[in-house]
Amino acid sequence: MSSAYGSIVAPQFDSSKISSILPICKETKSGMLIEIAMVNNNSPIPLISHLHQIFSKVIEEGTSYPQEFELDEQEFREYFLSHHAFVALKAKDKSTNGVVWDERVVGMFYIKPNYPGRCSHICNGGFIVPHKSRNLGVGKAMGEAFLQLAPAIGYKSSVFNLVFANNVASVNLWKSLNFVEIGRVPKAARLQGYEELVEAIVFYKDFETDV
Repeated sequence: MSSAYGSIVAPQFDSSKISSILPICKETKSGMLIEIAMVNNNSPIPLISHLHQIFSKVIEEGTSYPQEFELDEQEFREYFLSHHAFVALKAKDKSTNGVVWDERVVGMFYIKPNYPGRCSHICNGGFIVPHKSRNLGVGKAMGEAFLQLAPAIGYKSSVFNLVFANNVASVNLWKSLNFVEIGRVPKAARLQGYEELVEAIVFYKDFETDV
């Protein structure tokens, strides 16, 4: 799935840096032990299908992502798995044999370039926490993992283009991780349950200078 700039190639990176980081193990504020692992087109088909279902429900909710219509599985793969994607799992047996993914998956996110060519060192991230796993600290854990992973991939900074202002949890999360609000997009989205267009906040973080 192309962006407004067409297909974007990610910067070159040393894959050993990612391998040395993963899996990232964390304890959420609720005491849940989770691990962040990479997911890609070679991951188990049932896992990919489950992630697709989670993404479809988020689109149906219509309050946090700009997509209005459900993607089929191939479109989902092209969108979510196009560069680097990760899944947050409840820490259990690492074997995938007989895994019930609905019980293990508590979150998912991707990291991809926000701009092409000369600006491809600036990344974007997309984060999803399934409804039943919200308010447990999973989003914070994934955000912290993002700050480890994105620089390791080779990105210098990050821009989140459309953090809808009504998404208080997301806004507070990025502020808590020292992202800076660099602008707002008035009347950015037609969101489910809102009569008026909702504005979006643009968040930025420099990985080289920000702590």
